Amino acid sequence: MHSSNSLHPGGQPVAAAFSAPLTWVAAAAMTLCSISAQAQSAAAGEQRMAETVVTATRVPQSMDSITSDMTIIDSEEIDRAGVVGVADVLARVPGVQINRNGGPGQVTSVYLRGMNNQNTVVFVDGVRYSTQELQGGANWAALPLAQIERIEILRGPAAAVYGSDAMGGVVQIFTRKGQDGAPLPYAELGFGSYRSSKAAAGLTGGVNGLTYAINVADERSHGWDVYPGAFSPNPDKDGYANSSASVNLSYKMGIHTLDGSLRYNRLKAHYDQSPAPFDDYDTVDTTTASLRWSAQWSGLYRSVVQLSHTDMDTDRHTMSPESARGKSDGLLWQNIWTLGANRFNVDYERNEDTLNTNYQLSSWSSLINTDSKRVQNALALGWNYSSGPHSINAHVRHDDVKDQKSKTTGGLGYGLQINDSLRWVASAGTAFRTPTLYERFTGQASSSLRPESSRNIETGLHFEQGGNKLSAVVYHNRVRDQITYDWNSAMPCYCYRNWERVDIKGLTLSGSTRVAHWNLGGSLDMMQPINRENEKLLPYRSKRMIKLFADTNVNAWVLGAEAQAYSQRQTDAANTQRLPGYGLFNLYAEYAVNKQWSVLARLNNVMDKNYQPSKGYASAGRNFFVSVKWAPR
Repeated sequence: MHSSNSLHPGGQPVAAAFSAPLTWVAAAAMTLCSISAQAQSAAAGEQRMAETVVTATRVPQSMDSITSDMTIIDSEEIDRAGVVGVADVLARVPGVQINRNGGPGQVTSVYLRGMNNQNTVVFVDGVRYSTQELQGGANWAALPLAQIERIEILRGPAAAVYGSDAMGGVVQIFTRKGQDGAPLPYAELGFGSYRSSKAAAGLTGGVNGLTYAINVADERSHGWDVYPGAFSPNPDKDGYANSSASVNLSYKMGIHTLDGSLRYNRLKAHYDQSPAPFDDYDTVDTTTASLRWSAQWSGLYRSVVQLSHTDMDTDRHTMSPESARGKSDGLLWQNIWTLGANRFNVDYERNEDTLNTNYQLSSWSSLINTDSKRVQNALALGWNYSSGPHSINAHVRHDDVKDQKSKTTGGLGYGLQINDSLRWVASAGTAFRTPTLYERFTGQASSSLRPESSRNIETGLHFEQGGNKLSAVVYHNRVRDQITYDWNSAMPCYCYRNWERVDIKGLTLSGSTRVAHWNLGGSLDMMQPINRENEKLLPYRSKRMIKLFADTNVNAWVLGAEAQAYSQRQTDAANTQRLPGYGLFNLYAEYAVNKQWSVLARLNNVMDKNYQPSKGYASAGRNFFVSVKWAPR
């Protein structure tokens, strides 16, 4: 199936560029209104509770008042994921596609609305997850899924709130927290194909204003031969081990709340780079600490001060050993005023990133070891208004980046509650990504390497009534100076350079409903990700993605199915090679033995599809996972 929609030249007005997508939204609006009229009588008087999120504006607010496109992954969905990576869970979300060199534990990229992995900023419990020191983007393989309780995904630019990297969106990860009450332990043990295993345990509770959560987890697999290709064949099994521990504490006294967290994670992942019998593997040790003080000084004014530190050590054990150590220190000072329907905020943020590399350089290598540092200072202003059917979100931020061009970004969104069930939103925003220390200071880029910048506009309709939800969102993101690695660079290797412009247009349709005893849902993404430098498709982006799910409760059982389908992908910037489309079908079942014990079973890739997540790399075939969880209440 080929799209008949032509792409507009970059010089055309925005209105012309959006003519076809807006027609789609208009059609979706008529459909939604029709459904609304038919369903209102059946669901009359039914009230719905709006969920609270923090990612859209960095402070808690109702989903009904935001103007961004968001998805929430709750603890139940995470618990049923089995032994996979965080990226695998995100892949079920509208607008998300992942690219990985093999299975969990291997190098993974998350494309949000077709943007590069480096264009999505990731936070863990409010702390930036180390994106500026190395090549950029989160190290998804090192994030321990067993420690996570909730994930919020914001699609679209958010640099006016979060600064550099938030061009495609923001992923906010929340780990397990304590609650007031007697100590509650939990434990989980599981095993599966490829000698995979998962073990997790923890203790949560609280007394006299102090809450605590202690969690440990270990996820590992013997894996399979992830790179059976002709280049450096090494037919060993490429597994991984991911061990983690965390402590979260919170103490509330009067108007003050003090939160502290300490997390440690160690990933050891095997891969193929050297010829047999050499066994290549990386170890990544990540330590994150944060201290947060919030105070509700009055009904009108609240402040938050947060200190954070992240330390990431990477050691590459190959025939040419390498190591890199990245550190990041952050300070965030938020001031929030609430005046009736208005909320204002003034934020100051400072980040200090350092990178130290130690490569065993050959005579022909142009790589340079570096001990570099960067300081970013930012001031952000925000206004959020919500009254009656109207919601407005407006933000502006100025980032002063040492030895780089300073950036000022802004965002404006409007939401209108048309009736009890139908809401319309529209927003526009600018964003940027400054080159990382690795890109800038290891001899792989000229001094002329510029920060990336983007302009995004989008609009959408959201329908919700009873158990029915439908949404249609159309967007257009224009990126200038996107940083790319040019494999054809001549010596000296100025491998990192700027592309002239990238255009990404897309439409996301999603919905869910309940039919009889079944919960049904899914999403359809249609996208045109074009590199305007050569008018070719961006590598590893599918123009169409379909994701479906269904689950039901039968007595003490939860039975469910998931399906994902992706169209073909190009593997290089010149579009000379492509990978075929593929589909995945998974089944799961959960059985509640009693109030304390439950059993989970998953069967992934039921049809045993043989597909390449990345060129030359092998994927998992049909595989299973079974776990037992003990969680007394």
